[in-house]
Amino acid sequence: MIKRSGSAPKQWWRTVKLVIGFEGTRYEGWQSQKKDRTIQEIFEKILAKILKEKTHLASSSRTDSGVHALGLVAHFKTKNPLADPKIKHALNFYLPRDILVHSAKTVPDSFHARFGAKSKRYRYDIWNNPTRPLFEAPFVLWYPHRLRIALMRKAASYVKGRHDFSAFKDRGDEKENSVRMIKRIVIKKNKELIRVEIEADGFLRHMIRVIIGTLIDVGRGKISPQRVKSILHSKDRSKAGPTAKALGLTLIRVKY
Repeated sequence: MIKRSGSAPKQWWRTVKLVIGFEGTRYEGWQSQKKDRTIQEIFEKILAKILKEKTHLASSSRTDSGVHALGLVAHFKTKNPLADPKIKHALNFYLPRDILVHSAKTVPDSFHARFGAKSKRYRYDIWNNPTRPLFEAPFVLWYPHRLRIALMRKAASYVKGRHDFSAFKDRGDEKENSVRMIKRIVIKKNKELIRVEIEADGFLRHMIRVIIGTLIDVGRGKISPQRVKSILHSKDRSKAGPTAKALGLTLIRVKY
């Protein structure tokens, strides 16, 4: 009498890490939804075609509608042995022209694009000129009035460090811990372009865009730089500035 093994052999899987860039203008952010066109939805449909199996693509960041990326990181698990360079080539063949895969690499199974991230770096670009931008238009917020950079830099210094950013988040994170660590925030100006670079261990929903809206209020003289400190301590969203538009925001890099 032949004895049968009590359990079937384990199925072999591998984890593939992708570094992705995209222009977010035409998309409703990253995360798949029932009706809207999202980056995740497009990728998962193409991966199913390439790999001959359905797979879930997990992202380092759930970007909002209209936000761009140069270095968003995502990962998926697959049983398909297709080589990494061929996965990259196939994805770029099928993807729309405003989405690009910079790299595809098989990584240890313990890798997780979101939970393994140590920090994320974004930039927000403001076109500060009475004349509207032309070629830059999809990637910048146009603000035609004078902004005082020195005041904005002073205000930015108050949000650097570990704080409760409840005053700088919009709805959607009510149950989430609001403490984050801003490691770096720098404001640069080159002719018409004002660029705010910000790196943190994580961000709340619309946190960067609310910070930008508040910094613009400072730059135009509506509130003082010192007011930002009291807004932060208040933990009251109604006291901060408006949520800046998404089009000026770009995810630059995720560190692990």
